[in-house]
Amino acid sequence: MHKPTDVPQLIRRTHEERILATLREIGPLTRAELEKRVGLSRTTLSDITAVLLRRGVLVERPTVDDKRGRGRPAAKLALDPASGQFLGVDLGHRRVHVAVVNASNEIIVSGERAYDRDTTWSERIDATFALIEGLARDEEVGLQALEGIGVGVPGPLSTAFRGEQRTPPRWRGQGRDELLDLIRGRFAGRFSAPLTLDNNTRLAGLGEAVWGRADDADSLLYARLGDGVGGGLVVSGRLVSGASGSAGEVGHVTVEPDGLPCWCGKTGCLETVASVPAIQERLAAARAEDGDPDGSVADAVVRAAGEATGRALAAASVVVDPRDIVIAGDVLRFPGFLDAARDAFARETLLVGGGARLRVSTLHDEAGALGAIAAAFHRSSLLVGYASLAGLPEPADAARRQA
Repeated sequence: MHKPTDVPQLIRRTHEERILATLREIGPLTRAELEKRVGLSRTTLSDITAVLLRRGVLVERPTVDDKRGRGRPAAKLALDPASGQFLGVDLGHRRVHVAVVNASNEIIVSGERAYDRDTTWSERIDATFALIEGLARDEEVGLQALEGIGVGVPGPLSTAFRGEQRTPPRWRGQGRDELLDLIRGRFAGRFSAPLTLDNNTRLAGLGEAVWGRADDADSLLYARLGDGVGGGLVVSGRLVSGASGSAGEVGHVTVEPDGLPCWCGKTGCLETVASVPAIQERLAAARAEDGDPDGSVADAVVRAAGEATGRALAAASVVVDPRDIVIAGDVLRFPGFLDAARDAFARETLLVGGGARLRVSTLHDEAGALGAIAAAFHRSSLLVGYASLAGLPEPADAARRQA
């Protein structure tokens, strides 16, 4: 049963966003100037701006050049540059990364906190809240005006992966719905802003498309290989979900038909070959058997993983024909992996440019949190589509304070 839409609240929200968009575009305005720009009545405008001032979204700036000579000078309303508007969270396997943008779409603070792999999800969320509160306190960033929160979690959230037999080991035995309910409940108890949840690798792909070096790319296929292997597909600046939410999920493309069993129920998935744990296990087994005095066995294991990755990305690229194919993750620390992936990709793809089309992500640990912000923007009526995000500054150019 659908909950009826709160029409008055929706109208108020639309008015708020019109005011914020006007101030973001033009800069500080008096109430009279703002009234003419947004086309609202004086009473409606006064009511809404009063709420925005109380929430800390807006600040009043005195007019210093008023020449009327009597009465109080008309104050100007402006966006508060220290007010966080959107919060992005990447709840990774071994650390959480957060980022906050203000009303001018500038990254005003970001940071991360590590935890053990055995840390429970409730404890990870506790660490996340402590990090957010510490950053806000140390950098004097207000979070009362948050318009949206995006949170990325590891493991596919697709409905295709439901069931106990298809629970990623990195979820530590919790089912998909149980984990998502925990995250939603904890964040709803701490913040009033609407929450957007998605897989953190998919969000990292969106972060790369919006905040990275892909500003001239209208489509992007993204793969992150670390403790697991995941991917995301961005088309026309939008994160594509697909019918079940698994679009771009390259980690479960079969690359070894007679290979090892995967937690998803299949065998020989890319994750069983090219994730960091999979490579480490194969290296340990090969060294235990042959000793590998000259390193040739290790090189063969890493190259096999790279080649499998290149083939999987090439197969996906032939189907969706993206402009950019981006690879990221700790697996890139293995010498020779990237070269092997590029060689295999060049052989298997039909894309013009061959291996040159496969590149390394320009973002690092912040990618998932930035993508979560972009997703929260998209799900807010502040923006009608990701195309509007083209004006977001890149992290290196933003007014950013790194913890």
